[in-house]
Order: sequence, then structure tokens, then C-alpha cells
Amino acid sequence: MKFSNAVAAIAAVICSLSGLYAQGGGKPAVTKARPPKEIAPAVQIYFDLNKYEVKKSEAEKLNKLINDLKSKKEYRIVLTGHTDSLGNDAYNMELSARRVDEVYDFLVEQGVDTGVLRKMYFGRAKPREKNEGDEEKRAKNRRVEITIIEKEKPVEIPKPPVKDTCGRDTLVFIGQGISISMNKCEYTRMCKAKPGSCITVERMTELDEIFDSGTPLKTQKGEGFIWGGIFKFAMAGDTCLKNPASFQFQLDLDAYKKAKLGVYKTKGESSLEMEKGTRVSITRTKEYVKVGVPLKCPGQINVASVAGKSKTAAFKDKSGKVEEVYVVTAAPVSILPATKKGSKWFVNYTSVAEPKMYLRLKDGETVVRDIDLNSVRKAKKKGELRKKYKIKGKHLKGA
Repeated sequence: MKFSNAVAAIAAVICSLSGLYAQGGGKPAVTKARPPKEIAPAVQIYFDLNKYEVKKSEAEKLNKLINDLKSKKEYRIVLTGHTDSLGNDAYNMELSARRVDEVYDFLVEQGVDTGVLRKMYFGRAKPREKNEGDEEKRAKNRRVEITIIEKEKPVEIPKPPVKDTCGRDTLVFIGQGISISMNKCEYTRMCKAKPGSCITVERMTELDEIFDSGTPLKTQKGEGFIWGGIFKFAMAGDTCLKNPASFQFQLDLDAYKKAKLGVYKTKGESSLEMEKGTRVSITRTKEYVKVGVPLKCPGQINVASVAGKSKTAAFKDKSGKVEEVYVVTAAPVSILPATKKGSKWFVNYTSVAEPKMYLRLKDGETVVRDIDLNSVRKAKKKGELRKKYKIKGKHLKGA
């Protein structure tokens, strides 16, 4: 979510343009919310070839950045990871993610609030030097770019209309990268008593957020999902809208460029099924995927797509401690639950990028996360699933 040419590209990911319609003197006026402004020069943290450890010289830059932050009151920090063009896409995507994680951990250890930090990584897709003719130019692409932007502004509430036929919608920026298109008169009536807080949303789009949400993670047939997100809406009066509305949010283009997302509802206690009458709109730009979802009532909306099941991987527990097995990936966010048959678990999938494994143990509480499948059994090709795995006590990290 950051800016320059990288600024403009990432700004589009963090902020939806929004407008509020108000009437005065009988003529409609439009107020457009601008993207967050960059409030300090971007800091470049460079890395050695195929490395993700922060070098001493770059740590000095980070310490200076942390000291400079003391003079700023409200801000957001966006970390974007990049690599040079050497190596394949999957390797570079993982390497750029690790570089971002290292810088993130450094800042947190030095006291930076995790609530102001945002992480993104692009592999080799967004180079500073597009024509890498020599090592000097490649070195400039092996980086984490740190951009400091202003804190998101609160929702502007339109003045009550003098005259209004209530025939138009208004676009309201809610926060967390979400905007809602809804009837402007209904919005004014709903928000009159509690301006700025009449519509709130909890957005869960990270892997661990969705995994820990308590939402069912599979279909009735046992298929897993690629997740666009879970959204929990609350509205003033806890009532449904009278007029059709929709909410919009954005996803990373590279991870979701083939997204076929839908809305899924709970079926029983342990599975989800598609709401067949609810249509999700997908718009792809050069920089991001924009998703539009119908909104009628408060409550939880699950946006996802079935991950498919043309291939199978089997897992056998040699530790005797495992209760549930999941294969997961972060880009796109995918959670594939395994089905137990006899002494083995079976995961059905079509394709997964950089898969890892989560295990829930028999004590009913412990979850072992981020198990590198190569530590269980080496893949013949990086980023792929093998057909068979044996889970041993050493893989549980002492759980």
C-alpha cells in the first residue's frame, strides 16, 4: 500500500476513492476523498543477493527512521518487499516476503506499534531499475521500501439535504480500504444520530485472522477456500437497508488476478455453501483487483472461492498428537482442510502457491502454524505439494 510510481501503484491498493453527495441551493455537490498523502521521504533498505537479513548499515537507517517518527503524531507505515530479476517468480515472491518480515520484526522490536504497520511484497514485479544491465542496478531492486503516509481521515458526513428526491447513491469511505455505495437519503437518516460511527465493519483478510475467526473453513464436500475476506457489518439500529447497496474493497492483483469470488453462507455448524442469488462484481485494473459485494443487512459476509480438488496430498501422523490438518498459503489467502480416512488425512486441491501446514492438536487448543512442508518432505519442485507426508514429533516445534 505505498506510493511514488511505486507510490501511485500502492496508493490504489490502500485507499478507495470515495465521494459524498450533499445538496445546497438545489445543486448537488461532490466531495472526493483523496488517497493518503506521503508525509516523509521513502526509505530504501537494501539486501545482499538471495539474503533477507538486515545488514548493519541498513539497520542504522531503520534506527534513524524510528527516531524521526518521534516527531510525528499520526501516521501509517507501509513496507513493500522487492527482489531483482534473477530467479523464478515463486522464489522471488517468498524472498521479498521474508525481507518485509525481517524489517517488520526489527521495527516492532524497537517499539513501533504493529497497528501502524502494513506489509506487501511483489517479488520482482515492481523494480526501481527496469533494465538491470549490471550488478549495481540489480542491487537497487533488492530492497524493502518504507513509506510513511498520513493516517486515514474519518468519514465526512453530508449536511442534511434541503431538497432531495433520494434518487441517487453516495459513496461512503468506511475505513480499512472499504467503501459503501448506498442511497444518500437512507445514509443521512441512518447516520443522523451517530455521525461517523453509524456503519462499522471488521475486516478479516489475513491468513491467521480467517483461520481463527470461528467461521467454517470447508464446503459440505470437504473442499477448502481461497479467501477474499470475512466482513462483519454493524449498522445503526441493527436494521436492514431499504434500498440496494454494495460495498467495495481491493485485493492484490498478482495474487487474485484469476479470482472467481462469491458470497458463502453457513450451512449447519461446520461448512459453507454459496449464496447462489448473490452476485459479486470483479474489476481488474493494472494495479489491483476491485471487488464489489451486495450489502443488505448487518452481519457477517464471507467472500471466497472454492479451491478445487483435482489433486490429492496425503498426511500420516507419526507423532500421535494431531487432530486436524490444514494446507495454507498467504498469497492468495487459501485454507485447505484435510479429511481423515483411517489413519491418514487427505487434502484435495487444484493449485497452491508456497504451501505451508497448520496443525490443530488433540488437546483442542494448540495450533502449530507455518510448518514448511519441505521440512516434512522435500518437494521435487519448489512451491509444490508432494503426494505423501509423514508428520513427526520434531515438526510440532515442541508443542
